[in-house]
Amino acid sequence: MSVITLMIPAVWRGVPFHVLGSSLRVGRKNAVHEYPFRSTPWVEDMGRASRVISFTGRLVGDDVYLQRAVMQAACELKGPGLLVHPTLGPVQCSLLEPVVMRDRYDAQRVVEFEMVFMQGGDRRYPNLLIDTQNAILVAAAAAVLLVGRVVAAAVSGGGSSAAAVALGSQSVATAWSDRATVLGRDPAAIARETSGLSGYNGRYDGGGLAVPAATSATVASQRAAVVSSRSAIEASVADLNTAAGNIVTNPESCTAAARSTIVAIRTAAISPLDQIRLLSNLSQFQPTITASSAPIGGAIASAQTALASMLRRSALIGLAEAISSYQPDSAEAAQATLTNAVSLLDAEILVAADAGDGDAFSFLRDVRTAVVQDLSERGAKLAHIETFSYNASMPAIALAWKLYQDPTRVRDLIARANAPHPLFMPKTFQALDA
Repeated sequence: MSVITLMIPAVWRGVPFHVLGSSLRVGRKNAVHEYPFRSTPWVEDMGRASRVISFTGRLVGDDVYLQRAVMQAACELKGPGLLVHPTLGPVQCSLLEPVVMRDRYDAQRVVEFEMVFMQGGDRRYPNLLIDTQNAILVAAAAAVLLVGRVVAAAVSGGGSSAAAVALGSQSVATAWSDRATVLGRDPAAIARETSGLSGYNGRYDGGGLAVPAATSATVASQRAAVVSSRSAIEASVADLNTAAGNIVTNPESCTAAARSTIVAIRTAAISPLDQIRLLSNLSQFQPTITASSAPIGGAIASAQTALASMLRRSALIGLAEAISSYQPDSAEAAQATLTNAVSLLDAEILVAADAGDGDAFSFLRDVRTAVVQDLSERGAKLAHIETFSYNASMPAIALAWKLYQDPTRVRDLIARANAPHPLFMPKTFQALDA
């Protein structure tokens, strides 16, 4: 009695073949960490292992060598392909090893082979289009919601010392308000009121704006916005001083007034460069707080410390927002801004850690991470500053063509070299290398 063997069919890239046997390897990826003088290793789970499918197959028929040629072509095609597995169904996979095809003298019209496949997925690259500037705004928005908790925690249960705590808090608020008012009238910020306007408004109008001003904006409208913002600063600092008097009963009003002051300062300084400079100054605010062992003195000192921390952190949040709207003009400018911001954030992170303020520690770390990622990625794409020297003075337009083959770079050259006249550039000056 003869036994009829039915071979299972499969298809690789549209080429059918018969399966004599198959296997499927599955499991987990593990990294084994062994340590000196420790008998047992630590096995770290690295996720699901790649699925490997193996076949022992054959081609059969009078045209077996034609089938072999077609299969050979299918195996030599570039990239992944579709395997129709007899039990798994359609699987997108790639050949993992070369296919060895064998003819046997005792099996005419038959070609046998082994195939090893690995199931694959889509190719994934790092996302180069991550909006790192928006990531700063997201981290800053989360920080705004949490920044006032330190004040609320410090003044809770003020009780009989509420009046003294309010008086001490007002002294801190007044000192910070005075500094904010002075910064809001900064002459350099006023001089850059044309920042972002179309056209040429002088060599000092550049302010590193990531987005230019609206096409309808004019010098008059920019100036009107700045004047209005200075009035807003005065109103918000007045609100802060009033809120500090009610800090025990309504600590949230202090946080809201501080936030309004920061927003007004940013609006008053149209240039992000000025915003960064002014808010960096404000974020270093350190009031004079007298330590006391008396219960009332301790309550006052605690409230003053918490209020000062909230004011500094509000300024740091505004600083991060200003960085998101700033477009550095060189890799060195981005690095300088990054170094300054990180040093200020790290100092406040340390204050939060020492005080055991987990909320502040977390949101400041998130803001720091967003700032570092943003300035690092944007700065890496910018040209570097290089020193150029020539034996004779040359016109700016000639240097623009010589260095960049672009006459529109004249204004940048003049501004960086601080040349008294565009026809007589200094013999040695700094400019972008590309």
